[in-house]
Amino acid sequence: MVELEDLVARRDYALKPLLRKTCICGRTLNLLQSQSTIKQMCSDSYCRKIYPINRKCTFCDTVYDYEEVECKVCDKELTKLTDAEVTLEDNQKLIRRSKRKVKEGKITQKECDDIIKKANIEDEVCEERAREIREKRQID
Repeated sequence: MVELEDLVARRDYALKPLLRKTCICGRTLNLLQSQSTIKQMCSDSYCRKIYPINRKCTFCDTVYDYEEVECKVCDKELTKLTDAEVTLEDNQKLIRRSKRKVKEGKITQKECDDIIKKANIEDEVCEERAREIREKRQID
């Protein structure tokens, strides 16, 4: 399971508000808070047209409602990346614990070698998955 702190640390996007410049009548727009959200309203006393404010992801350009704070498209990829990186860290801890248990006599050397072999195979898969996602998202 991916921890939220790990996922947030890897976020490479932001959801920025999309504000209209002017109304269709040509007048300026003011901010209006109504129905527990923020909207834009025409300053003309006859028009008074109201526009919802949306948010746009800075990475994939997906548009969301103003209330949304996370990009669903980007978070799926970042969850996969985080999961792969956390699995790599967990496997390194597992290898260290296994070696310690061999020294303590709790498991045999063969059992430790099997654990290390499985962890190394999983590490290769996770490293490849993480590399592909980093290349796609152009993350260092």
